[in-house]
Amino acid sequence: MARMTEQQLEQTKRAKLKAEKPAVYEKVLKIKERFEQGIPTPIVDIVYSYACNLRCSHCCASKRFTPAVPKRRLTPESLRRFTDEADAYGLCQFNLSGGEPLLLKDFDQVMAALQPDKFHLSMSTNGFFLDEEMAQRLKSVGWDKVRISLDNFNEAEHDRNRNFPGAYKKAIKALENAKNAGLSVVIQTVVSHQNCRTGQLEEMAQFATANGYSVDVLIARAIGELEGRHEILVDEEDTKYIYELHRQYPVIHRDTFPGYGMDKGCGCVMAVLHLTPFGDILPCVFIHIGIGNIFEESLETIINRGMSIKHFANYSAKCLSGEDRGFIDKYMTKFYGKPLPISWKEAFTDEDFIV
Repeated sequence: MARMTEQQLEQTKRAKLKAEKPAVYEKVLKIKERFEQGIPTPIVDIVYSYACNLRCSHCCASKRFTPAVPKRRLTPESLRRFTDEADAYGLCQFNLSGGEPLLLKDFDQVMAALQPDKFHLSMSTNGFFLDEEMAQRLKSVGWDKVRISLDNFNEAEHDRNRNFPGAYKKAIKALENAKNAGLSVVIQTVVSHQNCRTGQLEEMAQFATANGYSVDVLIARAIGELEGRHEILVDEEDTKYIYELHRQYPVIHRDTFPGYGMDKGCGCVMAVLHLTPFGDILPCVFIHIGIGNIFEESLETIINRGMSIKHFANYSAKCLSGEDRGFIDKYMTKFYGKPLPISWKEAFTDEDFIV
């Protein structure tokens, strides 16, 4: 497959969205204008359950996440109320993650609550249950994209990282199944300082280019199973290398790359939010600091609070949770070893807020 430029790739995606979900496409067109006006339009990453069939060595979904109120957690009804609020605020994209979303017993009800006619929907999955039938089903009920985890092309290493023999074969087959079903397909891969410049990311970029996939680079964070392991964090040479690969292979993306005329830098609150199964809203999936709870406050109130915290409101070229050593040392370490998430009141002081 001939390489397309970054702009051509984006135009192709938008043309597909316009044909399949015109109402969502119209909302997407407003993102740049909203950004220029300082109005957040985050993609909301939603965890309905942390249940998973694998035990990945780099998992960031800590078992210490707990509800502030016992037994209070998301239901299809509360999720529907949240998506109504999100639509009214002008949001247009959700990503369902976990855990493993395809394990959900009430998957159909959750899908309906996400209102696929109003939102672009993606899913982060290990691919284990994404067979041909499931891929076709996802496409038929309104899913747009799947993000499938793949560490590298070393089968034994991938299976060892996932603590499950056969995980690699399942992931590779899932990519093919999703593509054949007409879903947009993204490979999600974790890049640490140790593996960044080994050549495996370029190999993945070549594979994705040849097969019509994209690659989401998730830089390693010292949280979850890797809590406190700051030696895994990428350095400046690593980030330069990733950017140079992006120039050669536009299918490679990462969270701080400019896109479609917008340079958002670190996207916390402005470009991404995370919703836990217990209603907590985090600035992103990797910063385990709650900035509000949807069972207690409106989404708009929570977003406004997030934007009042200078670290999220001000532009940062570096990812706060994975690159900014100052933010990591001062704020991320505050939730190490504690029940999660900690409150914004515990994490930040008056000097962290915009006056």
